[in-house]
Amino acid sequence: MAPSVWGRWTGRGRASDSTPPPVSPPPESEETAYDRLFDLAEDQATGALYLNGRWGGTVYLVSGRIGYVESVLTPGIEALLLRPTYTDERSWARLVSSLRRGRIDAAVSAASQLLSGDATSAFDAEVLRRTALADAALVTLGAVVPDATGAVARFRPGAWHWCEPVRTFTVAEVLTEVERRKAVLGRMTRGVRMDAPIQRAPQLPVERIRLTATQWNIAALANGTTTPLDIAWMLGHGVFATTVAIHQLARLGVIKAGPAPTSTVTVPPSAVPTSVPAPGTVPETSPNGIRTGIGAPRPARHIPSFLPSRPLRIDLDEAQDRERGRAQV
Repeated sequence: MAPSVWGRWTGRGRASDSTPPPVSPPPESEETAYDRLFDLAEDQATGALYLNGRWGGTVYLVSGRIGYVESVLTPGIEALLLRPTYTDERSWARLVSSLRRGRIDAAVSAASQLLSGDATSAFDAEVLRRTALADAALVTLGAVVPDATGAVARFRPGAWHWCEPVRTFTVAEVLTEVERRKAVLGRMTRGVRMDAPIQRAPQLPVERIRLTATQWNIAALANGTTTPLDIAWMLGHGVFATTVAIHQLARLGVIKAGPAPTSTVTVPPSAVPTSVPAPGTVPETSPNGIRTGIGAPRPARHIPSFLPSRPLRIDLDEAQDRERGRAQV
């Protein structure tokens, strides 16, 4: 997609006092990241397209198709793979802090060892890879986070991502999924945004609400300073799925958008109950404040699910199947 070319102004003769000064032509428009991405796809290029904006992002291309997208804003596949292996919340918080600063070498090495063993199946690894890819594409190419636009594109031929893709996607397929997810986020109410702080509601609208394990953990981490992005990192879940789950909790009245008030408000543990503990029992609490004993749901098996599955599923497989069907006809 070649940028529009403006003709240069040329003057002949000597300008007089009555002749208005020449007007400089507008500068040539810079090639956008989308333009560069489509150009590379057309050329069937293989390598990494670095978007060096404030937040940054990298699109890995394999023969003109997108194999992976990563961003410092969203958890990558290395974070999603390693989260179940960390039982100490403080150690995980330290690793998250390093990952969000772009220091991923140690995590990549550990995640590679997990993939080479039998602890993680190929199916689960591919689910996590696509989750990380879609989240990173949303913030890198969808500009749903402030200051994520205006990136300068730089391509490095031959660069590859450490996690080899099982399947690649066309640029059009990824951008279609990005637009679909942006539409879902745009329809959210209650002030829920990926980068906006959330807090537990000081009072529930009803006496008792039954929550899933994921919803319970989200509510426990909503302290008025954390955002859906932060909570996704802490839980090792996809950002988009976490944001939608938070919106569901906001509609239930469990969570409200906005920072915590300046005055200290004590929220009792029963603010997010799922069941009533037996008399005389005291729930256990993990280092990060999540109740894990009687009265709290059992932690969910760690495979970041798309909640709910219908509106949050990735439609890339279906899109390619439709294309194959049309080709056969």
